[in-house]
This record gives sequence, structure tokens and C-alpha cells, in this order.
Amino acid sequence: MALIYHRLALKFNIVDKPNHRSSHIHTTVRGGGILFPLAVVFWWMAYDFPNTWMVIGILWVSAISLLDDVYTISSKIRFGIQFVALSMAFYDLDVFSQIPWMLLPFFYFIALAVLNGINFMDGINGITGLYGLVFLGSILAVNAYSGIFDEFLIRYEILAICVFLIFNLRKKALMFAGDIGSIALAYLMIYMLVQWYLESGSWTVILFLLIYGVDAAITIFDRIRKGEKISEPHRTHLYQILANQGNKPHVNIALVYALLQLVINFAFFIYPKSTPSPLLGFGLIVGVGLLYIGLKVFFFKKYSGHPS
Repeated sequence: MALIYHRLALKFNIVDKPNHRSSHIHTTVRGGGILFPLAVVFWWMAYDFPNTWMVIGILWVSAISLLDDVYTISSKIRFGIQFVALSMAFYDLDVFSQIPWMLLPFFYFIALAVLNGINFMDGINGITGLYGLVFLGSILAVNAYSGIFDEFLIRYEILAICVFLIFNLRKKALMFAGDIGSIALAYLMIYMLVQWYLESGSWTVILFLLIYGVDAAITIFDRIRKGEKISEPHRTHLYQILANQGNKPHVNIALVYALLQLVINFAFFIYPKSTPSPLLGFGLIVGVGLLYIGLKVFFFKKYSGHPS
């Protein structure tokens, strides 16, 4: 399937051409992350059509994201489709009857932030695939003692990511995930985290996205502070500074991000077989945030000031 898409993308010119804001220098096939929603569809058909509303939702966000990979879609349309798709996921999980209506706007805000934050983080070879692999592998480990999630859905998605990484986890990537890949994967992550939250009642499950979340959130706040449009391409994430100004190998940076998240998942969720307390969770966010800011300032100075 991946090879078929690769050839079709080349034929129809679904490619990412590098520019001065890119972290790559070669024209590369875009949208290889189509494997991620397809894995969900194959699981859905193989196991007698469960969680249909969630599947419809992931198809909605995947379709609009694929169109955005090929054309330029209005941000209002994209956000509208994302809102509808998240509503389908929430309906599938029975969120509307379990969460007080006053908290629903907060749920939507966090979900939309995660959805687009993960999309913003998809900028160098291997980072989205490896991070997704750590997330789903850790969810599989949590499921071994909690039984919350559908094990077969997780395994199908892990297989899709592994196939994608064959084309992406290399010095010169053959395919990028594109919006369709990062958004579809983020949608599935949100679905599982909300499912886990409803079962455990602990907001600290969001720490499964701590490393990505800190980089994305602090970078966005910094750009807003500077009066920049957050929807425009840039090179101010820490991983971009390391890759572009520091000339560090993409694969090495992606491995570090994934391994750091794996350590957090193992130390605070998998090994204790529980979720961290709110106080510990807040402390982790503050601690990692301060460490991130310190590293970013250090590398700004080391690589001759702010990135262009």
C-alpha cells in the first residue's frame, strides 16, 4: 500500500518542495501518513465495524487534511471539520453524558490544541512516526494492566507506523506524513486519552504528550508574544533549531524526543501501574517547561542567536 501511494503521489505531484523555512533540502512525497487512517478502517472492517462514529470522524479529518496537503484549504473550513470530527469521537465515547456541559468548551479547546499542536511538530524525518510509536506502544503497556483500550486497534496502527517509518526514518526521507498523517494520528491519540480520562478520572493522562506539548505550547506562546501568525511556517521549535542551525541529524533528534517521552511514560504510568497525582503532574509540566526554555536559550546562543 505504501509503495502504491508513493508512486501515485509522484505521478500526481503530491510532493513537498523545500523552501527557506523547510528542514529538508530534497523534494519529497507528501501524505504518506494516509496509512494511519487506512489502518483504522482495516481494523474497523476486520472486527465487525466497532466505534463507527470515531471511524467516520477520523475519515473526515483525514480527508480535509489530504486536500490541504494537495491544495490550500481555508483554516476556517479545516477547524470546522475538525470540530465536527471531534464531536463524533466524543459522541462515540459518550462524553456528552459523562462530562458537565460547562467543561465541554475546555475539552474542545484542549482537543483542537492537541490536534494542531501535533501537526505543527511534524517537521523532521522520523519525529511523528517515532513519537506515535512510543505513544501507542505505551498505551499497549497500560492496556495490559487496565484493559481500557482495544488492543487490536492499537496493533493495526503500530503496524501502519512501522511501515511508514521504513520510508521516513532515514537521512533522506522518501515520504513525509503530511497533514493527513499527523492529524489522523493526533485524532487517534485524543480519542484514546479521552477514553482513558473517562475511565481513570485523572487529567494527568495528558502527560503522555508532555515532550511534544511543551515544545509546541511554548513555541506558540512565544510567536504570539512576538506578533507572528502561528499558522505560517517557521523554524523556531527546539528540534528545528537543532536540525537547521545545529546541523544535527534528523533521526537522532527524533530518537531523543521519543526516548524522553518513553522514559516519562514508563516512570510515571507503566511501572507504577497508575496515573500521577495532579500535584506531581503539575510539577512535571513546570519542570520540563523550565528545562525546555533553558535548553532553547542555550542553543539560541550557541548557534548565533535567533533562527532566521
